[in-house]
Amino acid sequence: MTEKDSILSDLQQASARFLALVEDIRPELHRYCARMTGSIADGEDIVQETLARAYYEISQLQELPALRPWLFRVAHNCAIDHLRRYDRRMSEPLDATHEIAGNDMQNPDDALARNQIVQAAVSRFIELPPHQRSCVILKDVLDYSLEEIAALLELSIQAVKAALHRGRQRLHALSDAPSPASH
Repeated sequence: MTEKDSILSDLQQASARFLALVEDIRPELHRYCARMTGSIADGEDIVQETLARAYYEISQLQELPALRPWLFRVAHNCAIDHLRRYDRRMSEPLDATHEIAGNDMQNPDDALARNQIVQAAVSRFIELPPHQRSCVILKDVLDYSLEEIAALLELSIQAVKAALHRGRQRLHALSDAPSPASH
């Protein structure tokens, strides 16, 4: 085995170990990113960017951070960067909300209803400002505690509560308004 082959083998093994390390967190990261961007495809792109950044940064760290909050912080920053670059592009609806809704429903009627609810909710999420959107998704969708959200987004608990309150109020107001598709 040549030195180049040995280096390539080491890099492949390191990559495989990293992917195994993040395997359980990846679906949750994707749900978060898809809801932040309003697009399953953009959410996947952001997860890929998140994992690439994390893979690079992890080798620069002195010790392994608490993995879940660290990856969500990296994902959040990637999502915010994406939203800043493409803020108008976020108005298009999701094409594949069934991927988010999950396949654990037994009754097909329940699954259809859930898909419709998820599609309506996701289309409304994208109308919130990014910090409100993040707080609502992390709390109400992914069930994070206020403390976890504050640490992840580097905000005070009061700021998280305020963003949650404003975001929920805005979602409630949007749910009372007729949807653009019903015109």
